[in-house]
This record gives sequence, structure tokens and C-alpha cells, in this order.
Amino acid sequence: MSAQPKTPSASKDLVFMWTEKNPGAKPGKRRSGEVRAKSEQHALFQLSKQGIHHVQLSRPKTQRPGRISPVVVSGFVRQLAIMIQSAVPLAQALSLIAGGMTTRAKRNMLEVVRNIRTDVESGQRLSDAMRKHPRCFDALFCNTLAAGEHAGELDTTLERLASHMEKSLRIRQKLRKAMVYPGIVIVVAVLVSVGMLMFVLPTFKTVYAQFNAELPALTKGLLGASDLLIDHGLLVLGAFVIAVIALLKGYRRSQTFRDACDKLLLKLPVFGELIRTAVHARWMRTFSTLSASGVPIMAALESVAQVARIRVYEEATMMIRHGVATGARVSEGMEDAAIFPPDTVQMIRIGEESGRLDQMLERLANQFEVKLDDQVDTLSTIMEPMIMCVIGGLVGVLIVGMYLPIFKIGGVV
Repeated sequence: MSAQPKTPSASKDLVFMWTEKNPGAKPGKRRSGEVRAKSEQHALFQLSKQGIHHVQLSRPKTQRPGRISPVVVSGFVRQLAIMIQSAVPLAQALSLIAGGMTTRAKRNMLEVVRNIRTDVESGQRLSDAMRKHPRCFDALFCNTLAAGEHAGELDTTLERLASHMEKSLRIRQKLRKAMVYPGIVIVVAVLVSVGMLMFVLPTFKTVYAQFNAELPALTKGLLGASDLLIDHGLLVLGAFVIAVIALLKGYRRSQTFRDACDKLLLKLPVFGELIRTAVHARWMRTFSTLSASGVPIMAALESVAQVARIRVYEEATMMIRHGVATGARVSEGMEDAAIFPPDTVQMIRIGEESGRLDQMLERLANQFEVKLDDQVDTLSTIMEPMIMCVIGGLVGVLIVGMYLPIFKIGGVV
């Protein structure tokens, strides 16, 4: 038998951008949009059925996938959740969301949404379509979504995932807020100190040369640092940049180095408590979302271990999972791990006994997030005077080192 020719319905749909040819309308007022069809002729036919004639068709430019902000992904999930809850068909909801992604920040996400829509229209489940884009949707997200689809609660699951992503982003932003401000001020203080060593202190050398006397140790040290920066400034800067890059790469690639850094951070007096609170909030929030979405507790704990991102909490979570597999309760494993506050373990135990573990986890997540807010505000209040003292100390040492020889000579005279 001869091979049957391929029909248009068997070919893959293409995306066409259309713009209405209306000479009387201003460019910004002309109707435009996108349509999926087998060919240009099929696209024109589709538009004519909608009463749209005299259009110009073009294919969207395919770009290399770039970085997609988590804020954009979170906004997409929130929009999708709202539309699904409003009984908008999934394919139509994806099409509407894609049509609204006109800003430059959402350009990379637009291609992802188009690909998801194509897969959904071809019969794939939403979770399977999203698994193809791990840059935007991790395994935890897709597994939770798959559980919601299996239970027939896609709208509720999307709502939980959207809230989870928004709150996780809020926790990350709070940590950045706590860390960025001191970092910026310290960098400014270092730059001011370097500027004084390179441009102000050298002008005092001629004055010191007229004294014909032994200079104080502090002044000698500052002059040595000034000569080093003037003669080998680029070398010092290059060594500093290389050291920073090496530390960052070591933190990303070496698990041993990362574990050592995490242990050091957790032992810091103020920042350590802040990091622990953020980890507890993320731990409780993730576990709550997975539990409420119907994910089995064993799979939920495995996913929670992956998002902990600190080895101590990863190992503790896997230990809890092993205990649950042998018949123990989550609260018992948390108590044995000895890294969770006792009152938190007690509330988890109450949630297990009452059969409302997911609600108790959500309540604990809210409590830790509120506590994190308070800690960030307190840290900001404490850091301002501390940073001013540090800056004042650096500048004071420089000024004293520069004028100390003059004061000594004046005292002798």
C-alpha cells in the first residue's frame, strides 16, 4: 500500500502573530494578537471565522532561553490559579496569560508559556508539560501539581502553590534586606578608607620627612598600606576578586566547603538565629503545602529535605522520614533531631493527634514568618548604630595615624 499523505491535522500547530491592516487607525490602536494554525492559509481561515480580515501575519522570533525571574514565575502561577478558579478552560487561560506578557521582563517566560500551552493542547497533563521547564518549575512544584491533578483539585492546588511561591519569595527578600544594607555600608567604608590611603595620606609624607624623627608604629603601618595600594593596587584588586570568585565557586561546587560555611553562619550570634528562623519558616511552609495538596508524607518529607538547602536540616529531615517509614511519628523524629524548638515539636504532636497536621504546619509557618519580620526589623535597628561605629572607627584610626606624628612633634616643641 502506498503511504498516505500527511494531513494538516497531523502536523504540529504553529504560532502566528497577527496585526489588523486598518489604514485609518493609529498604530497603537490597531487590533493584534496571536493564533495557532497549521499554516498561514489556515491562520487566515481561523481569523476570518472570527470576523477578522485584512491582517498581516508574522512568526514570533525564537530566542535562546534566558534567565527568568522567580517573581515572573510566581506571577504566572497566580494568574493561572485565578483563571482556573474562575472556570476558564486551561488552554484558554494559558493563551490569555501569554497574550498579556508584553513587557521585556516577561519575554523569556512567554516562550515557556507557549510551549506549555502546546503540550496541554496535545493532550498532556499540566504537570507533565511543566516538568519540561525545570528552570521555572522544580520537582517539588510538579509533584505537588500532579497530586492535585490526580485528586481533581487543580484549582485548589494552584492556589496553594501560588501562595507558597509568594511567601517563599517574601522570605528570600527579607533575608536579602537584612544582608544587603550592612554589606553596602561596609563596602562604602572600605572604599573611603582606600581613598584616604591612596590620595590623602601620601600628601603627609613630605611633612613627615621634615621631622627627622621616628614615626609611630600606626603611622608606619598606614604608610606601608598606602605604598602597597599605590604601587600594586591592581594586583591587590585582582587577588581580591579572584579570592571572592574562588569562594563563591567553592561554595557552589564543594559540598564540604558549603557545609562548613553553613555551620559557621548558623553559629553567628545574630545572623545565625535569623537564618534558622528563615529555614524553619521555609520548612514548615513547604511541608504544609505538600501535606494539604495530598502528597504522601514520605514523598513530602523527601521534597522538604531538598528545599532545606542546609545539610544539618537535610539530614534531620531524612532521619524523620526514615523514622516515619518504620512507624514513628513526625514529632518524634523532630524531637530526636534536636534542631527544632521544643514548642514547635509540641504543636506538631498536637496536630498529629488531632488529625490536622497540615493546618498546624501552616500555623507554624505563619508564626515563623512573623518572627522573621520582627528579627529583620530588630536587626536593621541594631545594625545602624553598629555600622556607624565601625565606619567611625576606621576613619578615626586613619585620622589619628596621619596626625599622630604632628601631635608628638608639637608636644616635644
